[in-house]
Amino acid sequence: MPVDAWRAGIAGLPILVLLAALLRWRWSGARAGAAALVVAAALGGFIFGLPLRGLALALGRAVLLSLHVLYIIWGALVLYAVAEQTGAIRSIGDAVARLTEDHILQLLIIGFAFSAFLQGVAGFGVPVAVTAPLLLGLGFRPLEAAAVPLVGHAWAVTMGDMASSFQALRAVTGLPARPLGIAIAALLGLAAVACGFAVAHIHAGRRALRRTSGAILALGLAMGGTQLLLAITEHWIVASFGAGMVGLAVSMGLAHLARRRPGYLGLLPEWPPPAGRREPPRPAPEGSPAMSFHLAFLPYYTLIAVVALATFIGPVHRALGRVELTVHFPAVATALRWRTGEAEVSLALLGHPGALLAYTTAIAALLFRLIRGRVLRWRELWPPVRAQGIPTTATILALVGVAMVMAYSGMTITLARALAALVGPLYPLAAPLVGLLGTVITGSNTNSNVLFGPLQRDAAQLLGMDPILMAALQSAGGALGSMVAPAKVVLATATTGLAGREGEVMRLTGRYAIVLTAGLSLVGFLWSRR
Repeated sequence: MPVDAWRAGIAGLPILVLLAALLRWRWSGARAGAAALVVAAALGGFIFGLPLRGLALALGRAVLLSLHVLYIIWGALVLYAVAEQTGAIRSIGDAVARLTEDHILQLLIIGFAFSAFLQGVAGFGVPVAVTAPLLLGLGFRPLEAAAVPLVGHAWAVTMGDMASSFQALRAVTGLPARPLGIAIAALLGLAAVACGFAVAHIHAGRRALRRTSGAILALGLAMGGTQLLLAITEHWIVASFGAGMVGLAVSMGLAHLARRRPGYLGLLPEWPPPAGRREPPRPAPEGSPAMSFHLAFLPYYTLIAVVALATFIGPVHRALGRVELTVHFPAVATALRWRTGEAEVSLALLGHPGALLAYTTAIAALLFRLIRGRVLRWRELWPPVRAQGIPTTATILALVGVAMVMAYSGMTITLARALAALVGPLYPLAAPLVGLLGTVITGSNTNSNVLFGPLQRDAAQLLGMDPILMAALQSAGGALGSMVAPAKVVLATATTGLAGREGEVMRLTGRYAIVLTAGLSLVGFLWSRR
């Protein structure tokens, strides 16, 4: 299919419509995605010669690919809602807040390790919504309390929420899972260390970096290294979750060390907050008295046990994998001779990460009932789950539909050829910035991966570069874009009393997002030239 500027411009129209709808017209992600899908379908049929059969196959494949991600998202939302209703999340937060009076350590425990853990189990802005008020209650200035979790959780986004962003990238690119997961985890492992230093720098500038660099380095390497190890062993769904758990353990150990050796990690004597700034911790949900840290962690200990059982016990693993939904998609050719090959989409109904989350939720609810005599109020649990799940479902379905229609019609390869010709060998420098832009525009790393993942893959192949590296740079840049994603910034300001001052928060976190993404660009460029 010949490539020219006119056809490349036409191929980019669905993305331009999406951008205009989100940024200019302020539409929701679902509405903007639907508009972009209509434009993509019309252009695919009338300009790029995609037959109706091809359009139907593209949309059918989009629905099945979306199910891989949505199964996880709904499962994670329900599990988090159970933990929230029982008071477990608040009890964990209060426990880590009481560990130390060292201000940098408080930031590292709550704004870095605990926010990464929450990203591992829930995502959707939960790390920001939960940890920002905790930091405010400890006496940190509102701007710091809002900015720290935005920066501190970003490195854990791709493998967070049971790796839903990673699963979305795999689904739309078809790239091999293990090398892709390792590449992403390696890049974001470096970002983890950088995010730790950024958290300290937000609070106290360069002096904090000099005086607590050892603690920050130890914590960043522990979490980044754990995520990489879990990716190497193909446990992507618990990579950020496990890294967050290790981060909590290491940061608590550092707190105990600092208590035994005062001044070891360095205090900031001029820090004490203005009078009246310190607030008491928020109470646990009504009817949920405070509980011990280990009891509060019960849902997540259960998750570890369920995942281990389903992964390492052979008979269980095989039994869960027997029930599988498999759909075969035949090849399709357009009038312009672009051909999409045969494909097969499979969904393990009982062994899927979403199913493991469902088992975990049921077991955790039963254990809380047996141990504390508490019966979950399911009617109260569903409204917040629906409030987050339904818009997210509609957005993902629409955006995966856009990605598949563009791929089947040849629009993606047309754009990739134009981009490859424009940037050439410098493409690795641009790949993370594309991911960051996608997150800022669409509001999530998952959506950014769905929208731009196939483009990054195709551009890399046209340039003779490693498509796995470019896809990894896409997702890593998209993860760092969470620092300035408007929806998360609004959550941060709403929970710290800064409503209406989103611009201040974005200017602060934007500095770190730009610097860290530029660092990823350089790493990617050097990696591509090995």
